[in-house]
Amino acid sequence: MPVDDLWLAVGKDPDGTWCFDAYFIGRTTLTGGGPRAAAFAQWLLACPPEGRYEKEFTLVDSEPQSGSRRLTDGTRLTVEILLGREEAGGPEYLQVLLSGEMRNYAFEVCAPLECQRVLRADLEAAAARLLASRA
Repeated sequence: MPVDDLWLAVGKDPDGTWCFDAYFIGRTTLTGGGPRAAAFAQWLLACPPEGRYEKEFTLVDSEPQSGSRRLTDGTRLTVEILLGREEAGGPEYLQVLLSGEMRNYAFEVCAPLECQRVLRADLEAAAARLLASRA
């Protein structure tokens, strides 16, 4: 499905390049490639604790960007994924947090860009597909 429908995607282009894509920043190269994508999938598959929780995964760590439609070349981007649950027995949520540096000025997007409710079964299926795509 297009990222416009999913709002967040990690995958491999036909040329073998691993990318992260989100509707608000556009397609960026995932420098860690397949191993980084696999680590993200395994993080998603980890059994969540009971009750309230929040955990974070750094998908892109201060990496220089180029070729993005929405980011100035040379922008150093950090993308953190937040997964949690606000209350025991409640649904889980997934949120994307952005920060970085552009022309020697640090930035952080403080407003939540998207806090998507996720079903555990759907999350695990997506993570399993991501792991299978590494093969």
